[in-house]
Amino acid sequence: SLRSVREAVVSTQSTGVFEKGTRFYSQENAFHKRFVELFCTKEKFIFDCVLASTIKCLQKYQDDCKEVENQTNINQCEILIDFAWEKINIGHWKDVDVFWRKLYRIISFIKCVNLYISGGVIDAIKSCDMGLIMGAPIREELFTQEAADIISLGLNKDYANIHVPTKRYVIPPRSLNIKEVPSINSPSLQYFMELLEPGTPFVMKNIISHWPAIKKWSPEFLRSKHGCRTVPVEIGSSYVSEHWSQKLMTLDEYISDYILSKSDSIAYLAQYELFKHITRLKEDISPLDYCAVSNSEVVTNCWFGPEGTVSPLHHDHYQNLFCQVYGYKRFIMYDRADDMHPHQHHLLKNTSQVDVESPTVTEEFPDMKEKVAWVVELGPGDVLYVPLHWWHHVRSLSVSFSVSFWWK
Repeated sequence: SLRSVREAVVSTQSTGVFEKGTRFYSQENAFHKRFVELFCTKEKFIFDCVLASTIKCLQKYQDDCKEVENQTNINQCEILIDFAWEKINIGHWKDVDVFWRKLYRIISFIKCVNLYISGGVIDAIKSCDMGLIMGAPIREELFTQEAADIISLGLNKDYANIHVPTKRYVIPPRSLNIKEVPSINSPSLQYFMELLEPGTPFVMKNIISHWPAIKKWSPEFLRSKHGCRTVPVEIGSSYVSEHWSQKLMTLDEYISDYILSKSDSIAYLAQYELFKHITRLKEDISPLDYCAVSNSEVVTNCWFGPEGTVSPLHHDHYQNLFCQVYGYKRFIMYDRADDMHPHQHHLLKNTSQVDVESPTVTEEFPDMKEKVAWVVELGPGDVLYVPLHWWHHVRSLSVSFSVSFWWK
């Protein structure tokens, strides 16, 4: 049957990635020496044992063409994962020695191998996803991404697009001094550079309409093709809410509970480098030529959520080309030179205390009457340029999927 053929292809491709990955990690001498430098001889012994045993079990799986019982390997992986998790969660994230994140990524991959060859396909994918969320790669290797992408191919389902994004009109307070953002049709790179000179926002039309994502990335598509993948989701109306939190869940759970169903709470897959996690999605977009003007690496983030998600008024340390793929969003923006009454807490200094949607905003902050609010609604295929350090408030007017390219 077609299903059997697909499963055989997935098995062959996945074991190929498993073999390359385990041998790569076993030969990474600099990584192995770091154990000794950190006085982790016991953990190094477990690491070496589980790597060697995994290579033997994988060979047996390939030779016998049947599942291999290897619970001991899985248990040893869990010991090392717990050890790395503890190290990662001590102190501030930026101060964590990257070695522990690399260890977490490697052991998550090795655990995936052992789970897969013992029949635990779903758990194998989750192990990879946890490694991708919490861990870090050794140089440019992509074994964990490749393993998860290949294994999940065997779980693809058929789908039908039923959901149609319906835009809800949310009118900004009348007291705001509103200015419309200009639109330009498919500018050349030279014209784009000229458009950048004033340092003000503009919308570009017909530059991503060829992306397959524009037609494909419905909630049903994402759930049927990638529903088994675990992702980090923000829970709460916005990140400044006292009830805001984060939760790990599968895309299937997220879409079922928060996108296609009415929920008492709002959840948002926000500002996440999803293409480094589910790399097959990257096939449905293409880089923007305009990013060629960047003097630094371009950071690509994804934003996927239901109607009503809000990013409060804030500014970023990047230029932003914000691409609307599915559904509708509204931006309210202010010049970087405007005093937008930022929070005093050091973690929120790029976020304003002003709620620009409040009907009493100009009573609470009288100077808002004089400031110009640049307002625009984006639909599928629109690309908005948000200048460096410009304040922007973003609301989803429907179920929405967006991709942002940050650059300097």
